[in-house]
Amino acid sequence: MEKSLVATNEKVSDHIYDDIALAILSKLPLKSLIRFSCVRKSWSLLFQNSYFMNMFRRNFLSKDLSYYNDTSILLQHIAPLSQRYKYDPKLYSLFGDKFENMIKLDWPNPYEDPFDFIIHGSVNGILCIQDVKSGGRMPESIRCIEELGRYVLWNPATEEFKIIPTSPFAFECPCWYPIIDFQGFGYDRIGDNYKVIRHVEFYPRYSEEYENETLKDGFLSPLWEIYCLKSNSWKKLDIDMPRQYYGSVGLHVYMDGVCHWWSESEIGNEVYLVSFDLRNEVFVKTFIPSNMDDADIDIGIDTRIVFRDVVVLNGAIGWISNYNKAAPTFHISILGEVGVKESWTKLFTVGPLSCVEYVIGVGKNGDIFFRKNDDELVWVNLNTQRIEELGVKGDHHRCKIMIYKESFLPFASINN
Repeated sequence: MEKSLVATNEKVSDHIYDDIALAILSKLPLKSLIRFSCVRKSWSLLFQNSYFMNMFRRNFLSKDLSYYNDTSILLQHIAPLSQRYKYDPKLYSLFGDKFENMIKLDWPNPYEDPFDFIIHGSVNGILCIQDVKSGGRMPESIRCIEELGRYVLWNPATEEFKIIPTSPFAFECPCWYPIIDFQGFGYDRIGDNYKVIRHVEFYPRYSEEYENETLKDGFLSPLWEIYCLKSNSWKKLDIDMPRQYYGSVGLHVYMDGVCHWWSESEIGNEVYLVSFDLRNEVFVKTFIPSNMDDADIDIGIDTRIVFRDVVVLNGAIGWISNYNKAAPTFHISILGEVGVKESWTKLFTVGPLSCVEYVIGVGKNGDIFFRKNDDELVWVNLNTQRIEELGVKGDHHRCKIMIYKESFLPFASINN
């Protein structure tokens, strides 16, 4: 006997119970959640609903992100000044439930002279390394002007490295001393190209050799430059872009083809995120709400005493800030949409944490790594908010945590 559809006068309800609606909404990305908030009045108040926010936080931290598949945690480490007799950076791979195991990784030295590194980022298994003895803001350590701004791309899985060539723009005027500031490293997935962004300022070289020539050609304006692995060359960027602000460890991050860093205006203390698209080579500012850093800070306080870090937290751009005090409280917000100031949402408040001073990086599943004022390196899980020690001490200026994903893709395939 064949089944047939029978018409019925029974009304089918289109109502979704509130508890079911909240459960569904709590699993949405922040950008979608903000857009849906205009559907119903009660949904526009979700961020004030503690029950909903607890669900949203749990789902945010438990997301199964492919980004973290087959990844490990790297620690760039240097001992605190009190425990070392020379600058001796090291690189470790951390593993174990409480990161109790460390394996030291050997890093390459492509030069004949000493090469002391700092790692600026890990993208698709490639690390961008700078020789800290050659650059930037430590002119007293320069061995010769030709060694300024030395960078190497390194794949630990294949042990392959690529020396980035010298910029023709930073050194075209020998009478001027370039100050080279790294701004970002990332991957343009459309163009299949790795890129490095830098800002260069120029200062007169006062010496007998250059004294009469230094100002001959007039003042040299600062410039932006970008290196492309495919062409193995630098080019100037015709752009007037805010530089990253100096004063925190977490200065810049990369995610999904965009480099992000935080900056602030010279006048008015406006604070904002700068997002540079590696494909189109354009940037967008996202301003920071005045109350996002710390609810306890009085309006008009000097913003330089607020420590800020830009991070990638479970697949979202995160902002960690804390007020400089004995037992700081760390305020953690995430961004829903680049360029939309109102899409910043404060998700976590961690602390007060006695003796904790600086953020040194973010791991997986809500693990935040810090340095204490006794140089001890620790981590806090956002779910438990318990402090665990790594069992090692380090210098906060050079210690850094990063997520690393092994890759066996050679550089040669990119250049073809």
